[in-house]
Amino acid sequence: MSGDTDPFVEPAERTRYDLLRSKHVIVPLSLQRKLRLCGLIALLAALGGPIAATLPGPVRETYFAGDPTTTRLGAAAAVLVGTAALTAAVVGLTAVALYLDRHPDPPDSAVWTLIAAEDAASGFGFVTGTLGVVCGGTLLASGHWGTAAVQRLIGLGIQPYLVYEQIPATPRIAAVAGLVVGLGALASSVYVGSQ
Repeated sequence: MSGDTDPFVEPAERTRYDLLRSKHVIVPLSLQRKLRLCGLIALLAALGGPIAATLPGPVRETYFAGDPTTTRLGAAAAVLVGTAALTAAVVGLTAVALYLDRHPDPPDSAVWTLIAAEDAASGFGFVTGTLGVVCGGTLLASGHWGTAAVQRLIGLGIQPYLVYEQIPATPRIAAVAGLVVGLGALASSVYVGSQ
C-alpha cells in the first residue's frame, strides 16, 4: 500500500504523496500499524468490565451500593471518551487508506488534505484515546490495591469510584464499546494490509 513507509525503497520509486508523507506526517508509522495500535488500545478499554467485576469484596462493600459493572462511574465515562476518540481515529485512518487504495498517486490538491486527515486521526487516537482509556482504566483498577489505596487517592482529591449519573457510562458498556471498536480496528488493519 502506498501509505506504508519503507526505508529501503528508492526515492525515485515513491510517489509524490509518499515522499511528502514521510517528511511531514507527525507519527511516522504505516496506516496499517496505526490502525492496529488503535485496535489494541481499544481492546484495553474492554478490560474495564472484567476489572470492575473482579474488585475485592471490601472495596465493593465500601464504595458500591450494587454491582460495580452496572454502576455509572466517572472513570467509565473517561474510558468511553477515549473509546470514542479511538473510533474517530479508526474511521479517519480507514478513510485515508481507502482513498489511497483508489488513488495511489493522489493529485496535489488532495495530498495535504490526506496528510492533515491522517495527522488529525492519529492525534485523536494516540492522545485523546490513550489518555481516556489508560486514565479511566487505572482509576477503575485502583480498588485492586485495596481500600487503603483508594483512600489515598481520595485524600489527593481523586474519586476513582465517583458515581456520575449524567452519562450512562458503566464499566460493562465501556467494555463492550472497547471490544467492538478494537475488533473493528483490527479488521480494518487487516483489510488495509491486504490492499
